[in-house]
Amino acid sequence: MRQTRAGFTLIELLIVVAIRGILAAIAHRTPVSARIRAKIAKAQSDMQAIVTGLESYRVDNGKYPLWKHPDGTNKNPLDTRLYPLTTPVSYMSTVPQDPFIYGPPGVRLNEDQNVAYITYDYTEAWSRVHFSGATILPPQARCAEFKLTSAGPDFTNTWGNSVTYKTSNGLTSSGDIIRLGARTSYPCDDSLVGL
Repeated sequence: MRQTRAGFTLIELLIVVAIRGILAAIAHRTPVSARIRAKIAKAQSDMQAIVTGLESYRVDNGKYPLWKHPDGTNKNPLDTRLYPLTTPVSYMSTVPQDPFIYGPPGVRLNEDQNVAYITYDYTEAWSRVHFSGATILPPQARCAEFKLTSAGPDFTNTWGNSVTYKTSNGLTSSGDIIRLGARTSYPCDDSLVGL
């Protein structure tokens, strides 16, 4: 008479371990992707609020807030470029922080990113032409009245110089989230549009 043992074979145990590993990976990945999606949604919402403030400011003042000083130097840190939207007229209550630059209060998500970056990068064409003497807008200006960028899911703001982030690129792909103003009336090389 043949004796049978109760228990699992090595193959059965390996299959169970593999299935548990796959389920654990899926369960662990879901909160991460949900957090990234939430940050993308926050960045897009913040950027829309900033664009609304920029347009209101332009209606009242005839041009967008300047991102350069009259001597051609950049206004830094970046949030100072958007201060005109908060005072003396409040087009926005505060300048929001880019969720891909700062995490919990005071914690930089990418220590390699320049410390001037504490919010969304904002540049506009008027001061680039009048204060910096540009005769043709460079590729990163994208021939737009203004450009607003978020660092995006790669946590590095490249001033819109890398590929533009699109949700179809995946949640961890590189690229900045970019919002552009209307096409500029200042000197623009059409070959640079869309770069």
